[in-house]
Amino acid sequence: MSETTPRQSATRQSGSRRKDTPAPAPSDAVPSDATGFQRLLTTAQIDADVTSIVADPATADAQLTALLRVALDRWGYSLHHLEHRAALTDTGEIQLFAGKTLVGRTGEDAEHLARSYASLGAPNADGLSDWSVLGEGWRTTIKSAAQLRVLIEDARDFETMWTPERGLFLRIWRRTEGGQEVTATEYAQPVNATQLLGDAAWDAIQGIKDRALQRELMERSAKGGLLQAFLSARHKDAERNLGSLPETHFTVQSSVTRLTGEDARDFAAVRAAQKTTADELRAMQERAVKGMVELLRSDLR
Repeated sequence: MSETTPRQSATRQSGSRRKDTPAPAPSDAVPSDATGFQRLLTTAQIDADVTSIVADPATADAQLTALLRVALDRWGYSLHHLEHRAALTDTGEIQLFAGKTLVGRTGEDAEHLARSYASLGAPNADGLSDWSVLGEGWRTTIKSAAQLRVLIEDARDFETMWTPERGLFLRIWRRTEGGQEVTATEYAQPVNATQLLGDAAWDAIQGIKDRALQRELMERSAKGGLLQAFLSARHKDAERNLGSLPETHFTVQSSVTRLTGEDARDFAAVRAAQKTTADELRAMQERAVKGMVELLRSDLR
């Protein structure tokens, strides 16, 4: 597992963490992929009862697909140009598709699945997606609020370039989805799970009451980094067990709000959505750091 430098962002603070949904008992007649999908959704801070969903195969695909798309909005791969879906097979396997490509299965190793999604991305030097939502040639820069108003109120399909805004990065686009006009606002703050673990290790070390141990770990971190220093004080399998968890490979890096109907061409509604979306992203990333701290403080077994 790669390491990061001390605290990546001074603006992220610890927040509350929602509880993970417990894995079903071995006696439960639930496909193993349901548990895997549940854990993946938890990394995107999505509450859902996957066990109940897969119990009804007639409606499972639509519900699983809707949940997958929300998770992808938050994981930050920015693969909006692809059609994503989840499919429950007759054997209880949940397969994840991007277009016609089988990306992976929710019951498989989380690190492998994360690499599969990452291989579809096109991050630039800032970690932001270079993929266009609508296709090459459609993008424009955000020059002013007046220009953005014209786009929202009068333009047909459009897409803006990534723009620094509210301490994050913003892009807005409009296209037709499901037969209706949709204006989408996306904020991003690229910070992968390994970086969050580095932040969490800082918080975990700072919370140690044994000052001698705290000083020792800080000294070790100068050589191997904060995360390695913290794990070195745990049992020998801690690092391996940590690396097997979905939380160490998937995390929240973006947030998307979609407006339809009259709101899709309402400048005030889009501006309000911008604030809501930015606030939501910050809150989710704060919870992610807090969740990582609790994860590091757990037994990691």
